[in-house]
Amino acid sequence: MKKLFYLAAVLFVGLQACNPTKNAGADTKAGGLTDTYWKLTELNGKAIGEANAGRREVYVILRKQDTRVQGNAGCNGYGGTYTLDPNGFNIKFSAMMHTQMACPGLDVENEFLKVFETADSYYVKDGMLQLNRARMAPLAKFVAVAGKADSMN
Repeated sequence: MKKLFYLAAVLFVGLQACNPTKNAGADTKAGGLTDTYWKLTELNGKAIGEANAGRREVYVILRKQDTRVQGNAGCNGYGGTYTLDPNGFNIKFSAMMHTQMACPGLDVENEFLKVFETADSYYVKDGMLQLNRARMAPLAKFVAVAGKADSMN
């Protein structure tokens, strides 16, 4: 039953990604919060090295049109929804789900996925994104990668 649930969740996220109208009116400016490929560079104060044979590139994309979040946590894909406070820099992630493939070294992945449970604000400047919790140090830092978000549909 558990495997069936995860298969259904993965199919749902995959079908959402195939929606041809998804990027209509997308913000194409590199480094804008939405519709940008954000590559993880730092997690809880520790630098994240480049992807390698044991880990894919960790990234997040916030889709503006349907307020969906998608990405890869190093091994497993993930998705869900997000809401932004129009009067500030608050963000909330919900309905998060991810695949559960067995991979070596899932410690970074598990730590990264917890960011979506605890982050409540963000900061964007000069092609950098930070996800934060209250006034504490950033939970995760990302750098914008121009042109990659459109290829991740």
